[in-house]
Amino acid sequence: MRGLFTNQLLSIQPGEAVSGIASRPQTLRVTRGNVWLTVEGIKHDYWLSAGDTFTAIPGRLIVVEADTDSSIDSRRAGAVQAKQAVQNVATWISGLGQRLFGHATVQTSLKRHRTCSDACC
Repeated sequence: MRGLFTNQLLSIQPGEAVSGIASRPQTLRVTRGNVWLTVEGIKHDYWLSAGDTFTAIPGRLIVVEADTDSSIDSRRAGAVQAKQAVQNVATWISGLGQRLFGHATVQTSLKRHRTCSDACC
């Protein structure tokens, strides 16, 4: 059985089903559409919609069927959480900066950082 989640982005058409076995824990995030997910050894199924996540269990057969045009972003478990943690810290720093220095200063410094090239970091 092939590794189901070897690609970062998986597109599934309505009524199409894909199956495979994850070789390691991976967070699956539905980025578009609705999917029905079945995991070997678990008695119930899962309905996931855009924005929902599911951590794939390594070594178990997983079947994903699309209800609508759907896309799934798959990354190793922890990658999505790490990205979210960085976003949370950035939001916290932005809020702190707004309280300390005012809105315009924080927005300007964040805008500069986003446009900074690799050479300046």
